[in-house]
Amino acid sequence: MITVKYTEDNDADMINTVIEIDSIVFPAHLQGTFQEVYGRFCKNRDSYVLLYDKNRIIGYLCMFPVKDELYREISSSDKFYDSNIPCEMIEQYKPGNTYKLYAISTAILPGYQGKGLSKHLIGGFRKYLTDKRKENILFSSVLSTAVTTGGDYLLRTLGFEKKKTLQNDYALYELLIDDVYYEKTERELSGYTNSFQ
Repeated sequence: MITVKYTEDNDADMINTVIEIDSIVFPAHLQGTFQEVYGRFCKNRDSYVLLYDKNRIIGYLCMFPVKDELYREISSSDKFYDSNIPCEMIEQYKPGNTYKLYAISTAILPGYQGKGLSKHLIGGFRKYLTDKRKENILFSSVLSTAVTTGGDYLLRTLGFEKKKTLQNDYALYELLIDDVYYEKTERELSGYTNSFQ
């Protein structure tokens, strides 16, 4: 059974699993170290949408709120941002505030690819946004970089629009979030709710 869960207080074992998935899915230059990934996770533990097959993590989507300064830097630069994002640029959630997100990475194990399972990560991402809204934590926009054709497809499906092409033919995407986006998303979520735990 495929389910989607969110992290808040998971530990190093989950991060090791994410790193293992990355080592299978991405080339070495796109993989973070344990120290980098765990450091960002510790700064904001509510940063993953995890895809499970029974009790096994088979995929994930990682995003975190970043300071305006970093968001502007990513938006204006032609540089690729990944492991070079310092923990100090990640924010903690506080009700009543509005945040900008950076969706840093998403991956599904090869044996599960091509089976339509990305719809669960898409639904999980959308539910994440609307659940936070119910906690009075809002988002104004999300940046993400596509490094594969699958990443391009996922971001476009989520409603992101391409901002520009970066070095290595990677593409920077942005999703603007407003009341209309939230309302549309809440209507669309009815088809995904059975997969959430």
